[in-house]
Amino acid sequence: MIYLLHIYRCFKKFFKFPNQFISSLRTDIKKDFFSKKLKPGLNVLVIGLPKSGTTMIEEILSEIGFVNQANSILRLFDDQNLSHHHDLSRKMLNKIPKNKNTFLKRHSEATISNLELIEEYNFKTFVSIRNLIDVMISRYLHLSNDEKQPQFKIYSKYDLLEGFKISLIKNHRENDIPIQIFEEWIEKWQQVLAQNKNLCLLDYDSYKKNNYMYFKKIFNFLDIDQSQIEIILNKHLQNQSLLNQKSFESNLKKNFYSQTYNNKSKKIGNIIKNDLETIKFFNSKVRYSYNKVEII
Repeated sequence: MIYLLHIYRCFKKFFKFPNQFISSLRTDIKKDFFSKKLKPGLNVLVIGLPKSGTTMIEEILSEIGFVNQANSILRLFDDQNLSHHHDLSRKMLNKIPKNKNTFLKRHSEATISNLELIEEYNFKTFVSIRNLIDVMISRYLHLSNDEKQPQFKIYSKYDLLEGFKISLIKNHRENDIPIQIFEEWIEKWQQVLAQNKNLCLLDYDSYKKNNYMYFKKIFNFLDIDQSQIEIILNKHLQNQSLLNQKSFESNLKKNFYSQTYNNKSKKIGNIIKNDLETIKFFNSKVRYSYNKVEII
């Protein structure tokens, strides 16, 4: 069954993005069969809070030489029959080749079963976080503009500020309170990180302060040659510049790997963060004081 699903996913991507699909396949073949940059069997998990820069981490790992398990034609990705759609499973991790270089991104919560699997497979594991207000803004901008998302009909009917407030407390599932779910995700992983030194924390706010050191932290944790850091960083910055010139719709729908960063992200984010009543509302819904936004 997983093979039929894999074939279906590949055909779907090929018909939607034929040129990007072929280019990606060529690149992955080179990584798997011709590249000598990485030690065989070095595999990576990226466990990230949604909207915390995990797509950027995927790009970095791909440039380093890793193949994406969830998107490559050369990898099987079994995400069937999960208790939660972001969970890990043995079926999933067993499909990662032992003699290749693979990465997998998930938004898994710090549950006992997920933590046991991370310990059992002992892949190099990054945990990505970001300050809560920016996460919730990024989430809102995505879901209120993407018609394919179930939250679109809920959020898009409001104006910017009211829609953002609604997005904090209402989801397409009746009992879900988004800001509580995201906040608990951060808190539980922070507790795990304090006790487990084998995991590497990547904070998106650190990237904004010093992107070179952020990249260097990734290379250090993976114990790989750092001579390519500046080359990969410059390529990343060029890509970010291109994304910043395009609309949300273009970045989301016209890329093989969907992007939500766009030419209005920063401007709209500042409008939300500079509105006093909106920030007061945000702070009133926050449980942990370190997630509150300082009001000046």
